[in-house]
Amino acid sequence: MDPEVVAAGLVVAALLVALMGLTATGGRRRGHGLVPALVAGLFFPVTWAVWYLLDERPGRSVRRA
Repeated sequence: MDPEVVAAGLVVAALLVALMGLTATGGRRRGHGLVPALVAGLFFPVTWAVWYLLDERPGRSVRRA
């Protein structure tokens, strides 16, 4: 295999592992147990989308006084 392709694959894999770790850490900080936090890390794209929808409530305007 081409060394450049292998290097790019390793970089992508490292970034994915980092995102999984950050998601699992976020799950623990939100009060989840260890196993649910690890599962959240495994499915991090879905987890981030759910957290965004729950936390930000997109499409709703904030009324200010």
